[in-house]
Amino acid sequence: LTSTPLIIKNAFPIVTMDDLIRSTSTYHGDDSNAHNDNLILNVDVTPDGYGDCIRIVDGERVFVMPEVRPMSFDDFRDGLRLRSHKSHNRNARNRKNCSNIIDTNAHEEEVNDADQSEDRDENGHVKLSSNKDIEDNNIHLKADQEVFYYSRQNDCLRMELQPLTSMFPPFIPFANEAFDAEPDAINLWIGNENSTSSMHKDHYENIFCVASGQKLFTICPPADALFIKEESVPSGTFRCNNDCWTVDMQQTNDGQNNEKEHEYVRWIECDVERIMKPASLHSRTECMKKYPLLEYAHPIRVCVEAGDMLYLPALWYHKVTQSCETVAVNYWYDMRFDSPNWCYFNFLQHLHIDCDETFKRDDKNSDNHNQ
Repeated sequence: LTSTPLIIKNAFPIVTMDDLIRSTSTYHGDDSNAHNDNLILNVDVTPDGYGDCIRIVDGERVFVMPEVRPMSFDDFRDGLRLRSHKSHNRNARNRKNCSNIIDTNAHEEEVNDADQSEDRDENGHVKLSSNKDIEDNNIHLKADQEVFYYSRQNDCLRMELQPLTSMFPPFIPFANEAFDAEPDAINLWIGNENSTSSMHKDHYENIFCVASGQKLFTICPPADALFIKEESVPSGTFRCNNDCWTVDMQQTNDGQNNEKEHEYVRWIECDVERIMKPASLHSRTECMKKYPLLEYAHPIRVCVEAGDMLYLPALWYHKVTQSCETVAVNYWYDMRFDSPNWCYFNFLQHLHIDCDETFKRDDKNSDNHNQ
């Protein structure tokens, strides 16, 4: 049985960030003066809006997680809006052409490569140094260049933000019935056009609901595991001191000699959007040189509007951003690890395709066909 993504229109209550603050605020006069200093958020902070992704650190590929910074709801709101003018042009283009489902040919206009400079990699991520290099190649940014994103994935709505739970449904009735379970986690997401998650997959059935704003998904089916390369890389965490960004490498004891070793994470480096319009021809060509199998992937763009739900089946790859200030809630339901879908996906991940032999065979078949 194959699960398919689905959008359900007008199925979720409309809730803005101001509504959330007003619901738990102390009032001074009218609603515009509401503030909340008591509710503390653990906010993801990055220098460029890309969280949980592979970056270049000291010339090596490293999976870097955001710095987590506690702050009041008021400070988060003010900081998010201060930085809202730092939008990515590609998000504006996606929003302009966006319906609900967008195929890979929906954008005809090619654009120049974004964020390409000596201090960024091919995916637009800022290059960094680890904390062993004090000043050599560290990135210095002004405070208004930091990007805030609230994206805790630890059942935060029920565990950390109990005063806000009454604003949202405690479960999704049809999902409870379909999966024969209660939600394993309910998470709150608040961000704007400056933040983007890299391509990844989750071992959960996901009911993703947009309460206000607009979410932009790029998704690929689990069968694309053959073409979307995952690799094990060292991991680290952002750290910012005096506007100077470095990466603290994650280390663990080796268990034998009590020596420190790098912690490794399996993650996806390639960005499928670099082969989708409106990416430039140069971007597509360079990406295909590095990841030739990506040509065979099946990416789809999906826009989820305020009040809508997206059912994203377990193991579907997805990259997510926002077109504007957006509040969303997702309900995670455990996937069935005894299902044929998991067995098939696990099989695909363990297959190895020899790109050189594959392309030689394709070229030979093409030559025979032309003859």
